Amino acid sequence: MTSSKPMVDTNVLVYAHNQDSPFFFEAKSVIEELLNKDGFCVTSLILFEFFSIITNGRKIETPLPPENAITIIQDIIDSDKIDVYPTMDDHGFFFWIVKYIHSTKRYQIYDASIAYSMHQNGIKILVTNNVKDFKRFDHMEVVSPFKKTSVSANDRAGKHIPYGRQSIDEKDVAAVCSVLRSDFLTQGPKVPQFEQTVADYCGASFGVAVNSGTSALHIACLALNLGPGDILWTSPITFVASANCALYCGAGVDFVDIDPKTYNLCPQALEQKLAAAQKAGKLPKVVVPVHLCGQPCDMAAIHTLSQKYGFSIIEDASHAIGGRYKNEPIGNGRYSDITVFSFHPVKLITTGEGGMAMTNDPALAQKMERLRSHGITRDPDQMTHPPHGPWYYQQIELGFNYRMTDIQAALGISQMDRLNEFVQARRRLAARYDRLLADLPVATPWQHPDGSSAWHLYVIRLEPEKMDQNHRQVFEYLRQKQIGVNLHYIPVHLQPWYRRMGFEEGMYPEAEKYYQEAITLPLFPAMRIDLQDKAIYTLSQSFNL
Repeated sequence: MTSSKPMVDTNVLVYAHNQDSPFFFEAKSVIEELLNKDGFCVTSLILFEFFSIITNGRKIETPLPPENAITIIQDIIDSDKIDVYPTMDDHGFFFWIVKYIHSTKRYQIYDASIAYSMHQNGIKILVTNNVKDFKRFDHMEVVSPFKKTSVSANDRAGKHIPYGRQSIDEKDVAAVCSVLRSDFLTQGPKVPQFEQTVADYCGASFGVAVNSGTSALHIACLALNLGPGDILWTSPITFVASANCALYCGAGVDFVDIDPKTYNLCPQALEQKLAAAQKAGKLPKVVVPVHLCGQPCDMAAIHTLSQKYGFSIIEDASHAIGGRYKNEPIGNGRYSDITVFSFHPVKLITTGEGGMAMTNDPALAQKMERLRSHGITRDPDQMTHPPHGPWYYQQIELGFNYRMTDIQAALGISQMDRLNEFVQARRRLAARYDRLLADLPVATPWQHPDGSSAWHLYVIRLEPEKMDQNHRQVFEYLRQKQIGVNLHYIPVHLQPWYRRMGFEEGMYPEAEKYYQEAITLPLFPAMRIDLQDKAIYTLSQSFNL
């Protein structure tokens, strides 16, 4: 008897049912791909081993109850796409193994039994993560669905662990190469396709792709007519671009202190500041809430205040694509005029450098499209007088060269296919941090029940009253031990440029207290469990200095 279906080894089944595994998505994908084709086969011993592993916790962090494992195995047995073969006959195996007896150690008899079953049933392909162990059997082809380059050589050697890293696969590389071989490298078909892909994902009407998140913030401000004499308010705990975008427009900047639990702009502090500003006749024209680390701000409360006090809202969601607020995607524009994403390499998805502004307002979308490309339009409906011919364009306003290339957009389209996987991986790692840091003198990130973070960053806060070390000592110890921690962010109002504008220490006490305690731990989708364990162990050791 000959089977055209490949044999699937135990480790692939375990990875596909273990969401804590760094191979989970790859294993799940290969199982689904095989089932969508002709199916695959297993032996009875593979199922016994699978049951043992997923119920005893030896290789799986959260073991399943036996009854759940039995249900999974019953589904495998009942599937018309999966064939289950006996492990071996009464005595044939012992004569067959003689050929390999000198290359098979005692603990490899299990592998040999799989090879024998494949020999007996004419199965040519084995899908496994143990390629090396099976290569000695000459009647079969051994393939692994798992990438060997998901982490750098430095990480495999146990050296530097970065706080963040992009995840690029061969599909991403192929997408970029296809554009390099095409007729368009800059403003071709991939840019509008990427815009539509992101808009569809978020549930927004329009996306305007640009060369950075900073550019998106700038054109968003200009589209809302922010200019000299106006003022923009934002959080002091953010990257400087959230405030600089106002200065680019000739407007002023002020800040609203953070919520000590979420580290986002505090709606109560905003309400108090708005009431005082109204009396002083200095209300903001634009407020920029920042979804720090990927956790959404309390947008419903901020939107209600915008209706009362008449300001526009730009959501700085540079950290937050893939997150949700009130069970809806961040970026859908329900509570804001414009939402901005960033696609820097350490963000949720990357285009190398890049950004996008989302809106539901066609007039805002049109204006931002012009502003990203020198203020120029070729649309007759936007022109101030009739075109001279098909070559004609008009500069309507002073714009910029903020365009995204087709090369970047192709990478972005490919990355969007894995956005949900990236976010799920980050959430599992964040939940594991929460559990394993519980006994250390740190506060783990509190999550508002209305939000579902995209987990761009995992920020802890040290608890000084419970430790002898100071913030800098812990941070420097982690860096010395090759744990690439960071600090997001230095309060913007304490930067020299902003101090020259009159800001000083003591103005935003919650933000300044956060800065004295916060440390960003490594978090990225391909981060292995052993690397996370190293980061946790090193942090625990830092308190013994």
